Amino acid sequence: VIIGLVAGAVLMLAAEKFARKQTVDDIDSITLSQAFWVGLFQILSLWPGFSRSGSTISGGLLLGMSRKTAAEFSFIIAVPLMSVACLYDFLKIWQQLDISDIKFFAIGFAVAFAVAYLSIVWFISFLNRSSLASFAIYRFIVAGFSVWYFFIR
Repeated sequence: VIIGLVAGAVLMLAAEKFARKQTVDDIDSITLSQAFWVGLFQILSLWPGFSRSGSTISGGLLLGMSRKTAAEFSFIIAVPLMSVACLYDFLKIWQQLDISDIKFFAIGFAVAFAVAYLSIVWFISFLNRSSLASFAIYRFIVAGFSVWYFFIR
């Protein structure tokens, strides 16, 4: 996880430094090739400690997308992935559920949707004013604290 935190931070900094000239300023302009390569960057999130959104946004920047477009596309491609993960978890426990559990699922869905929506709006607004460097620094700090906590203290 610690190595994944550091590697993700390095990718974010590299994306900020070596990003290609912006050729894509909106979601509708993303080519099939760019979408495919951003999807490959998403594979990095299988590495524990690597951020899915960080890897896809970094990939988008490296492929010529604006920060806003890369962030929006990152969130859009998360929907199928998270839907399948939720369905998988649901299928593992469905035999233990009864009809009275529906209200808990409804409340959980509504709260998760609202928080996710507000988080996305805030994050895209933040990326319009800032860069991924602040997230990279945060990841380095968490990695350093983790090394200290688990290996040194």
